[in-house]
Amino acid sequence: MKKLIFLVLFMVVVVFSCAKQEFKPQKPNDPIDYITDSTHTDTTISLKNTVWVIKKILNTNYNEELRNDTLKFISYNKYKFNNVESTYHIYRNSFGYTLVLNNTTWGHLSGTIYDYNFTQGIVENTEFKNYYNNSFSIRLWIYKQ
Repeated sequence: MKKLIFLVLFMVVVVFSCAKQEFKPQKPNDPIDYITDSTHTDTTISLKNTVWVIKKILNTNYNEELRNDTLKFISYNKYKFNNVESTYHIYRNSFGYTLVLNNTTWGHLSGTIYDYNFTQGIVENTEFKNYYNNSFSIRLWIYKQ
Protein backbone atom coordinates (compact mmCIF):
# COMPACT_ATOMS: atom_id res chain seq x y z
CA MET A 1 0.00 0.00 0.00
CA LYS A 2 2.81 2.40 0.84
CA LYS A 3 4.40 1.64 -2.50
CA LEU A 4 1.17 2.40 -4.32
CA ILE A 5 0.74 5.77 -2.56
CA PHE A 6 4.36 6.62 -3.24
CA LEU A 7 3.95 5.67 -6.90
CA VAL A 8 0.78 7.80 -7.27
CA LEU A 9 2.48 10.80 -5.62
CA PHE A 10 5.53 10.34 -7.81
CA MET A 11 3.36 10.28 -10.96
CA VAL A 12 1.50 13.42 -9.87
CA VAL A 13 4.78 15.24 -9.31
CA VAL A 14 6.13 14.09 -12.67
CA VAL A 15 2.99 15.09 -14.57
CA PHE A 16 2.81 18.59 -13.03
CA SER A 17 6.52 19.26 -13.24
CA CYS A 18 6.63 18.48 -16.96
CA ALA A 19 4.36 21.33 -17.88
CA LYS A 20 5.67 23.32 -20.84
CA GLN A 21 6.87 26.80 -19.94
CA GLU A 22 6.18 29.62 -22.30
CA PHE A 23 9.29 31.68 -23.06
CA LYS A 24 9.03 35.16 -24.46
CA PRO A 25 12.05 36.32 -26.43
CA GLN A 26 13.73 39.43 -25.07
CA LYS A 27 14.29 42.50 -27.15
CA PRO A 28 17.84 42.43 -28.56
CA ASN A 29 20.34 45.00 -27.32
CA ASP A 30 20.71 48.15 -29.34
CA PRO A 31 23.72 48.07 -31.67
CA ILE A 32 26.92 49.67 -30.41
CA ASP A 33 28.37 52.42 -32.56
CA TYR A 34 31.96 51.77 -33.47
CA ILE A 35 34.18 54.64 -34.43
CA THR A 36 35.23 54.02 -37.98
CA ASP A 37 36.70 57.43 -38.68
CA SER A 38 40.25 56.79 -39.80
CA THR A 39 41.48 60.37 -39.54
CA HIS A 40 44.48 60.65 -37.30
CA THR A 41 44.10 62.42 -33.99
CA ASP A 42 46.40 62.31 -31.03
CA THR A 43 44.09 62.34 -27.99
CA THR A 44 41.70 64.74 -26.37
CA ILE A 45 44.79 66.83 -25.76
CA SER A 46 46.28 68.26 -28.92
CA LEU A 47 49.71 69.75 -29.40
CA LYS A 48 49.12 70.55 -33.07
CA ASN A 49 49.95 74.16 -34.00
CA THR A 50 51.57 74.94 -30.65
CA VAL A 51 55.10 76.09 -29.89
CA TRP A 52 56.95 75.15 -26.71
CA VAL A 53 60.41 76.24 -25.58
CA ILE A 54 62.86 74.15 -23.54
CA LYS A 55 64.39 76.59 -21.05
CA LYS A 56 66.31 74.31 -18.72
CA ILE A 57 67.63 70.76 -18.57
CA LEU A 58 69.05 68.78 -15.69
CA ASN A 59 70.89 65.83 -17.23
CA THR A 60 72.00 62.51 -15.75
CA ASN A 61 75.18 64.05 -14.31
CA TYR A 62 73.02 66.69 -12.64
CA ASN A 63 74.64 69.32 -14.81
CA GLU A 64 72.24 72.14 -15.40
CA GLU A 65 71.93 73.53 -18.92
CA LEU A 66 70.05 76.69 -19.68
CA ARG A 67 68.71 76.42 -23.21
CA ASN A 68 66.36 78.01 -25.64
CA ASP A 69 65.33 75.08 -27.86
CA THR A 70 62.06 75.38 -29.76
CA LEU A 71 59.55 72.57 -30.14
CA LYS A 72 57.02 73.44 -32.86
CA PHE A 73 54.23 70.85 -33.16
CA ILE A 74 53.06 70.98 -36.78
CA SER A 75 50.64 68.04 -37.00
CA TYR A 76 49.17 65.20 -34.96
CA ASN A 77 52.52 63.33 -35.00
CA LYS A 78 55.19 65.67 -36.42
CA TYR A 79 57.15 68.39 -34.72
CA LYS A 80 60.26 70.44 -35.32
CA PHE A 81 63.08 70.51 -32.79
CA ASN A 82 65.07 73.66 -33.62
CA ASN A 83 63.67 73.46 -37.19
CA VAL A 84 64.63 69.78 -37.63
CA GLU A 85 61.48 67.77 -38.36
CA SER A 86 60.79 64.57 -36.45
CA THR A 87 57.90 62.58 -35.00
CA TYR A 88 56.22 62.57 -31.62
CA HIS A 89 53.44 60.57 -30.01
CA ILE A 90 51.07 61.39 -27.19
CA TYR A 91 48.78 58.86 -25.59
CA ARG A 92 46.90 58.33 -22.34
CA ASN A 93 48.41 56.36 -19.51
CA SER A 94 47.12 55.62 -16.02
CA PHE A 95 48.46 58.93 -14.64
CA GLY A 96 47.96 61.41 -17.47
CA TYR A 97 49.64 61.34 -20.86
CA THR A 98 52.87 59.89 -22.16
CA LEU A 99 54.71 62.22 -24.49
CA VAL A 100 57.34 60.62 -26.72
CA LEU A 101 59.72 62.96 -28.53
CA ASN A 102 61.83 61.24 -31.17
CA ASN A 103 65.25 62.41 -32.42
CA THR A 104 66.03 65.07 -29.83
CA THR A 105 69.57 66.07 -28.90
CA TRP A 106 69.30 63.50 -26.08
CA GLY A 107 67.75 60.73 -28.20
CA HIS A 108 64.19 59.42 -28.09
CA LEU A 109 62.60 60.75 -24.90
CA SER A 110 59.47 59.67 -23.08
CA GLY A 111 57.84 61.36 -20.09
CA THR A 112 54.53 61.69 -18.28
CA ILE A 113 52.61 64.93 -18.75
CA TYR A 114 49.39 65.89 -16.97
CA ASP A 115 46.28 67.83 -18.02
CA TYR A 116 47.32 70.88 -16.04
CA ASN A 117 50.67 70.96 -17.88
CA PHE A 118 48.78 71.44 -21.13
CA THR A 119 46.23 73.90 -19.81
CA GLN A 120 48.81 76.01 -17.95
CA GLY A 121 51.46 75.71 -20.67
CA ILE A 122 54.13 74.78 -18.12
CA VAL A 123 56.09 71.55 -17.77
CA GLU A 124 58.60 71.97 -14.96
CA ASN A 125 61.12 69.53 -13.51
CA THR A 126 59.55 66.62 -15.39
CA GLU A 127 61.53 63.43 -15.86
CA PHE A 128 62.03 62.13 -19.39
CA LYS A 129 63.75 58.82 -20.05
CA ASN A 130 65.19 57.03 -23.04
CA TYR A 131 62.11 55.59 -24.74
CA TYR A 132 63.70 52.29 -25.70
CA ASN A 133 65.67 51.21 -22.64
CA ASN A 134 65.20 53.75 -19.80
CA SER A 135 69.00 53.89 -19.60
CA PHE A 136 69.14 57.52 -18.51
CA SER A 137 66.87 60.29 -17.45
CA ILE A 138 66.84 64.04 -17.78
CA ARG A 139 64.58 66.65 -16.26
CA LEU A 140 63.05 69.27 -18.52
CA TRP A 141 61.54 72.70 -18.02
CA ILE A 142 59.31 73.45 -21.03
CA TYR A 143 57.04 76.47 -21.50
CA LYS A 144 54.34 77.11 -24.08
CA GLN A 145 54.76 80.26 -26.11
